[in-house]
Amino acid sequence: MGKIKILSLLFCILISNLVASSSAQNCSNYSFSRNAIFATCVSLPVLNSHLHWNYNPANGTVDLAFRHTGSETNQWVAYALNLAGSGMIGAQALVAVTSANGSVRAYTSPVTGYGTSLQPGPLSFDVPKLTAERVNGVVVVYATLTLPRGNTSFNHVWQVGPVGTNGALGAHAMDSDNRNSLGLVDFSTTLTGSGDRNTTTSGDRNTTTSPSSPTPSTSTSQSCGNFAFSNNANYATCVSLAVLSSNLHWNYNPANGTVDLAFRHTGSEINQWVAYALNVGGRGMIGAQALVALITANGSVRAYTSPVTSYSTGLQPGGLSFDVPVITAERVNGDVMIYATVVLPSGMTSFNHVWQVGPVSNGAPVIHALGSDNRNSVGQVDFSTGLTSGGGSVGGSRLRRRNTHGVLNAVSWGVMMPMGAMAARYLKVFNVANPAWFYIHVTTQTSAYIVGVAGWATGLKLGSDSAGVRYDTHRNIGITLFAIATLQVFALLLRPKPDNKYRFYWNIYHHSLGYSIIIMSIINVYEGLDILDPEKKWKNAYTGILVSLGVITVISEAFTWYVVLKRKQENKRTHAGTNGANGHA
Repeated sequence: MGKIKILSLLFCILISNLVASSSAQNCSNYSFSRNAIFATCVSLPVLNSHLHWNYNPANGTVDLAFRHTGSETNQWVAYALNLAGSGMIGAQALVAVTSANGSVRAYTSPVTGYGTSLQPGPLSFDVPKLTAERVNGVVVVYATLTLPRGNTSFNHVWQVGPVGTNGALGAHAMDSDNRNSLGLVDFSTTLTGSGDRNTTTSGDRNTTTSPSSPTPSTSTSQSCGNFAFSNNANYATCVSLAVLSSNLHWNYNPANGTVDLAFRHTGSEINQWVAYALNVGGRGMIGAQALVALITANGSVRAYTSPVTSYSTGLQPGGLSFDVPVITAERVNGDVMIYATVVLPSGMTSFNHVWQVGPVSNGAPVIHALGSDNRNSVGQVDFSTGLTSGGGSVGGSRLRRRNTHGVLNAVSWGVMMPMGAMAARYLKVFNVANPAWFYIHVTTQTSAYIVGVAGWATGLKLGSDSAGVRYDTHRNIGITLFAIATLQVFALLLRPKPDNKYRFYWNIYHHSLGYSIIIMSIINVYEGLDILDPEKKWKNAYTGILVSLGVITVISEAFTWYVVLKRKQENKRTHAGTNGANGHA
């Protein structure tokens, strides 16, 4: 029993390492291959991208490095400033193209239309230096920009897309990350407006909280919490939304799963429509379940519901996917209010939401403007906690799926599989642990397989939602892991008895596949961490777990050999004594 206590202590040490934390590290600690140092950096909110720069006020230039992690061959990466607008049209792009052999070509490309194929061309400002490289799956574009007209604040946009077998640049994907890869940067003040995280400057290393980070909605500002409604309604929670001069007020009723809400848009005009919507199954316009207020030419307001099924919607009246027993609207002193009671679907409280404003023609809603405010009027709301995000930021379901995918696979393939193998290797040496070691081994490995399949399934979903963004190495290892692990699980059904003549060959098969799974699992966890690019502490934590497992393995291996050799010596002495007694008799 004392030996079992020793082994239990070793596993306790492992568990303590699982919960150990390491110091946080952000984008400013990245080490460039050419030892470049940048005073300021931001981790952009989507597409695994980061921006580093040094601003030189004496000559109005910026030395920058745009970094995209998890890149593949046959892929292009671009970072651009838009001087006259926001988004793609008019963007002045720095492009890096990774060819099939891994080499990287850098050039400039002005974007003049949606049909652009990013052909090389001069920009509207000088770029005296431009190079690019790809190191360990990270593409870095280095450039020196002469800022135009002495400006320091610009709309910026970044993008990733595929390269065809003929070398032509293909269109990027159109999922939420690609549509929301835009924002604002000021090279002189280090301020950004793209929902960026980990904004740091050398010296004080201040961290600027992302505008997209969920924040409790407060009820103290004049524009939100202190607003006096004409019907004397009071709302416990409110938030001033980031764009389109809009505010959301609500009372959540957990007893019956409903929300009484008021959506308020200020500065409205006649012949205008206003809409607020929840998107239960997705994000953005398509699938949104909208509450609409239509202001006629005489100033009267009509309220109704409208499901949005396509981009060409005319916001025609129709039923929603959830009940709205009460909906009214009014316009007072230029403020339009939509009052509604919403029966939350399926007991949910957290949703993607979208709001919009547009013109009315001949009494019917027509398409809204396509300015940056209109494109960025999306976010998240949780009616139970009061947490919100909005204004072009991205988090939401896709980011959660990526994090879920990473956690499930790191825990199952990267931690539980090695621990299950250790249980089989080091527990069965103890007679008192037989046959318990077998059941511990089978239970651990089967549980790891089930959790791993769930993580594999989320990876397939992420892949289908990210057309044009490929991580071939990570995907191929994952598919191979799933196939081999499935064979390993079914091999239990064919396990011969210990005295069977085929047991020796089965053991070779079982052990070879098992160790291959462990090695590939660890490699793929690190591949996934490079793609997700979380704070450095998460990779450090996983490395700490592996080091702990390694230390326990070395100690357990030495102890196992000690027990086995000692047991052999005792058996020899016992056998020799027995032979001697028999010979004397």
